[in-house]
Parts: sequence; C-alpha cells; structure tokens
Amino acid sequence: TLVHLLWGASGMAIPLPDVLNGQLTFGNSVLPTYRLLIIGAGLLVAAVLYVLVTRTRLGMLIRAGASNRTMVEALGIDINRLFLFVFALGAAMAGLAGMLIAPITEASIGMGNDIIIIAFVVVIIGGIGSVKGAFYAAMILGLIDTLSRSYLDVLLKLAMPTEYAETAAPALSAMLVYILMAAVLAFRPQGLFPPAGVK
Repeated sequence: TLVHLLWGASGMAIPLPDVLNGQLTFGNSVLPTYRLLIIGAGLLVAAVLYVLVTRTRLGMLIRAGASNRTMVEALGIDINRLFLFVFALGAAMAGLAGMLIAPITEASIGMGNDIIIIAFVVVIIGGIGSVKGAFYAAMILGLIDTLSRSYLDVLLKLAMPTEYAETAAPALSAMLVYILMAAVLAFRPQGLFPPAGVK
C-alpha cells in the first residue's frame, strides 16, 4: 500500500538504448537484438548458478542446509546467515529479471505476479531443489507454450470447424503446462530431474 501511495499504481515505460533496439539476421530469421541479450543473460545466470550450487563449498552448504538443517548447524555453520544469503541471491536474480523484462512490458508494481505460477510449475516439473531440473523444465515448458500457441490451432482444424479450433486452441495451449505438471505429480512426484539422492 505504501508503494502505491508513493509511486502510484501505473507502470513506467523503459525505453531501450539505441544499441539494443536493432535486429540481427540469421539466414531467413530476423531476431531482435534485445531478445538475444535476454537469452544470453538467462543462460549465463543459469550456468553461474549451476556452478555455484554444484561445484563450490558454499553450494555444498546450501544443499546440505536444505536437506538437513540440524546437521549443518551441528557442524558450526550459521544456517540463518546462509539462508539469508540464499534469499538475497534470489532477490538479486528477481531484480535482474525485472530489469531485463521492463523494456518489453513496463516497470510496474507486482510486475512479477504473472510469472510466479509458471515458476512454481517449473520447480515442480524439474524437481524441488534441482538447478538442472529447473533449467530443463523451463526449456520444456517454453517449447510447449510456444509450439502450442503457434501450431495447435492448425492441428485442431484437422478435426473440427475453423471457428471452434480458433476458440479452443488458446485455451488448450494455456492448459498444457498444467496438464504436464499434473502428470508429473501423478507419475513422478519427485520431478523429472530430481537432485541426486532423491528417488
């Protein structure tokens, strides 16, 4: 409420700098430069996070703390400070994501609300606590969402009238990721790519 009172509820448009406002051509494909920057930044963050969690002592402590908090505390580690660092790192990554997406949408209060549920679905499908699982699940969901939005109506037109297909396709494409999550919860509740040791 205080944020609304101070800055208002309306969003703020963030213009792109000229150097990022162009396009790059790859064969017959034309891709916006800024979209490529977002993809590159996402891959870089994923790689750094993977190395941090799986190849460093800090990552070992984070994984141990998530699995057995009492044991980590018994070894003399300040678990509250460790989890504070994890929270701060997550907040920093959320801020980076907001900064990257703001020029495409706008900077507004609650601009991450739309992505929270999808992020939850990614974690469930990939496996709770698995960085690799979250990455693979995000790629799978992104492909399902993009391909279903692009081609599902074409497939449905083969089985039903055009007006019905064009009405049903958007609803079905929005449901597919949740259907996949329900299937994973039913048949593999630990996720498709759970952390090592989880069965």
